[in-house]
Amino acid sequence: MKTMPVTLMNKCPFRLLAAAMLMMTPETSAFADVVAPVGILPTPIVIPPFVMPPEPNAVGEGLAPDRIVVAAGGAVTSDYEGSNHYSLTPIAGATARRRGHSIVWNGNSLGVDLVPEYRNQTFKVIVAPYIDLNLNRVGTPHDPIVALLPKPKLAVEAGGVVGFVRTGILTSKYDALTVQISAAHDMGTVHRSFVVTPSIGYVAPLSKAALVSMLASFDVAGAGYARTYFGVDSAASVASGLRPYRPDGGIKSANLGLGGALSLRGDLRKGFALAMRLNYERLLGDFANSPLVALRGNPNQFSAVLGLAYIF
Repeated sequence: MKTMPVTLMNKCPFRLLAAAMLMMTPETSAFADVVAPVGILPTPIVIPPFVMPPEPNAVGEGLAPDRIVVAAGGAVTSDYEGSNHYSLTPIAGATARRRGHSIVWNGNSLGVDLVPEYRNQTFKVIVAPYIDLNLNRVGTPHDPIVALLPKPKLAVEAGGVVGFVRTGILTSKYDALTVQISAAHDMGTVHRSFVVTPSIGYVAPLSKAALVSMLASFDVAGAGYARTYFGVDSAASVASGLRPYRPDGGIKSANLGLGGALSLRGDLRKGFALAMRLNYERLLGDFANSPLVALRGNPNQFSAVLGLAYIF
């Protein structure tokens, strides 16, 4: 998977881009549809930025208006979760709102918010099923020792997100706080386990042309996930020379992200915009102690995204 490193599909860097870029859409007020930054969650869970917060100054009643945002760019991310080798990867994605429902494609994830959004809301509930493809270590890593380990197959994971978004928190009527929790499970026989991710995100417009966002989250993963992606069985130990390692599940990682967006036409409601995002992930416990991380990689994981979005 040389041309498209595993990190694109596994870590889904577009969620980083989406968290910064998909916070802008055209409507009556300057910040009527700033999208909550709920996208930059760690692998394998991709939490789509479902919620386009309510529109306090929008004209009329009824469902929030339809809209589409498309984005593309580049991301610098590690080869696999825990690797100390980094690659530049092209990324792309889109989000849309149709009849009040947000639909999000984040590279390797697709989800739909079942709860419609209405004009003049200041509180929005999130109930969103989604499906995710986890390709962690499916590609060939740069590390020659890790490359000797058996490659996990593609895992198809399905789950859901529940939570809420509240606008008008601190700085204006248009800043937004999102609190949510996701849970997903392997639908096949790859790791036969789960990942649960609580998160909290905040986005604040600085002007009509710029905004900033922040997000914090952590992952809890099952033993099957830990052993598939961080374990070393006896056969793998013989092939690679790494010591055997059989981890248990638990808290996998903690994550912090910062982002920003800048309109190229002076108004984030429509047209082209630049966006960037920086994310830090710290692997913990049995996951950080894995030979793939402690000996061949690094528990401190970084990623950076720069891209261009168009808001219709």
